[in-house]
Amino acid sequence: MGCTSSKLDGAGLSETERVMGGRRGIDKSERIHSKSERAKIAAERAKFVKTSDSQDPAGKVPPKLNAEGQLMAEEVAKRISGSIEAKDIVLGDLKSGKDEGIVHVQYAALTQRGYYPDNPHKANQDSYYICPSKFASGEGDAFFAVYDGHGDKGHDCADFAKQKLHVYLAQNIKKQRAAENAARLRELSAAGLEKPKNAFHPSSWPYLDAKTYEKCCRTAHLQCNKAMHDNKTVKDSMSGTTAISVGFHAGRMTISNVGDSRAVLGYRITNNDQKNGNAADSSTPAEEEKKEIGEEGEEQEDDFIGDISFETGATSKLVAIPLSEDQTPYRKDERERLKKAGARICSIDQMEGKEPMHEDWGEVDLGVDIDTEGDPPRVWCMDHDYPGTAFSRSLGDTVAEDIGVNAEPEIITKEITARDEILVVASDGIFEFLTNQQVIDICAESNNPMHACSRLLEESYKQWLVYELRTDDITCIVMFLKNGRENGDEEVVRSLTNKRHRIKKRGERKHSNSMVVKKDD
Repeated sequence: MGCTSSKLDGAGLSETERVMGGRRGIDKSERIHSKSERAKIAAERAKFVKTSDSQDPAGKVPPKLNAEGQLMAEEVAKRISGSIEAKDIVLGDLKSGKDEGIVHVQYAALTQRGYYPDNPHKANQDSYYICPSKFASGEGDAFFAVYDGHGDKGHDCADFAKQKLHVYLAQNIKKQRAAENAARLRELSAAGLEKPKNAFHPSSWPYLDAKTYEKCCRTAHLQCNKAMHDNKTVKDSMSGTTAISVGFHAGRMTISNVGDSRAVLGYRITNNDQKNGNAADSSTPAEEEKKEIGEEGEEQEDDFIGDISFETGATSKLVAIPLSEDQTPYRKDERERLKKAGARICSIDQMEGKEPMHEDWGEVDLGVDIDTEGDPPRVWCMDHDYPGTAFSRSLGDTVAEDIGVNAEPEIITKEITARDEILVVASDGIFEFLTNQQVIDICAESNNPMHACSRLLEESYKQWLVYELRTDDITCIVMFLKNGRENGDEEVVRSLTNKRHRIKKRGERKHSNSMVVKKDD
C-alpha cells in the first residue's frame, strides 16, 4: 500500500496547490466569507477585465467580462450546450402490455463550461451520455449518465468513460440475458414444449432480476476503470472522473454512483402519508435554523415522518429523495476504508499546519448541508502531499487507487411508481451550493425538463458567483416521469431517507475547525 512517484506523469507535485477534485486549493479558488474578502475578489477580477480586449499568450481572445470581472451574458450562453428541446420516450415493461408497467419519460440535458480566471479557456471536464431507448437491445430500456472529470487530464477521463462505460454495461447485460434465455429454452425443450416465436431475438429474452442487473453495473465500472488505466492515450495517474448513472430495465431504475456527482428523485407525498407515518423527511437548510456541525453536542435521529409543512390548501408535495450518497472523506465509513488502505485524511489547512489535526468532521449530509467553509477533508499518501482528492471513489486516479480511492460503485435499485415524478442526474456543479430539495423545487416549478435544466444552470451559476472567484463546470439531466403503478415502495423510500445525522446544538464555536451550515436566505 502507499503511493509511488513512478506513477506521476513526470510532474513535480510537492505543493498542496496541485491537489485536485475539491473546493479549495484547485485552480487557486477560495471561498468568500466576508465583505473584505469580497473586495479582494473584486480586485482580482478587475485584473482580468483590464486584459479582456487583448489576446492571451495562447493566441485566443479572452472572454468578455463585466465591470465586476464576471462573464457577460453572451459569454455564458456560448459555454452552454446540450438539448434543444425536451424529448419524450416510453420505457418500462413493454412486453406485459399493462399500463402500470409503462413509464412515460420526458427528458433534457444541458452542460455549461466553467470559468476559471487564471485559465479562461479551460475545457469543460463534464460530460454526459444518453441512450433513450433499446439500451443493450432491451425493449423499454434506457441509460443516462453524467461524468465529472478532475485533474489536468480530467476531460480525457470523462470522455473515455462516456465512450466506454455504457459499452461494457450493454455487453454484460446482453450476455447475461442471452444466457438466461438459453437456459429457458433448454428447459422448454426438456419438457417437450414448443419454443416461443422469435425465441432468439433480444425482445424475447427474459428480464434480469435486480441483483443480476446490479452485478452487470458493478462489473462494467471496474472494466471501464481498468481500460482507462491500460489506455496509453489517457493519462489518468493524477486525473480521473466521477460517474453517476441510471439504467432503466423491467420497470425499475438502477442508480450506480462513483464519486460525488448525484442522483435525486422528486417523490410525491400526501397529507395522508404524514398522518399514517409514511412520509419522508423533507427538511432542508432553507426550512431549518442555523446549525453547527463538527463539535461535541447532542445527536438526534431523523424521523421518517418528519415535520413536513404543506402550503395552505395543498394536499401533497414533492420531496427530494437521494438515490446516491456522495463518496467523500466526510463519511466515516469511507475514511476508515481509506485509512486501512494506507491513506491519511486531513484538510489543506491541516496539511499546511494552519489547523490542528483531528477527525471530528461530523456526519455531514452533503445533500442537505451546504459546506460554505470550502476546506473539506482530503485523501493523501502517507508521506506525500498528493493526491489530495476530496472524493473517495473515482474512475482513473491510479495514484489515489493505491490508497483506496477505487471505482467500486454504490448501487441502488428502485421500482418506478406513480409517486416518482422527477429524476435529476447531475455533477457537483449543480449541488455545490444547492440542496437536493432546492433542486427538486426548481424542477417542480418548471414547465418541462428543458426549462428545468436551464433554471438549474442559471441558479447554480448564480450561487457559484456568490461564493467563489471561479465557476465550476455544471451539467444536469432532468427527467419527468409518469407511471400508473400503485405505490408499494414505502420501505425503500424509508431506507433512503431515514438516515442518522449528527445535528449539533446552536451556539458559539468551541473549536476553530467547526463547520457552519448556513441558513439559506
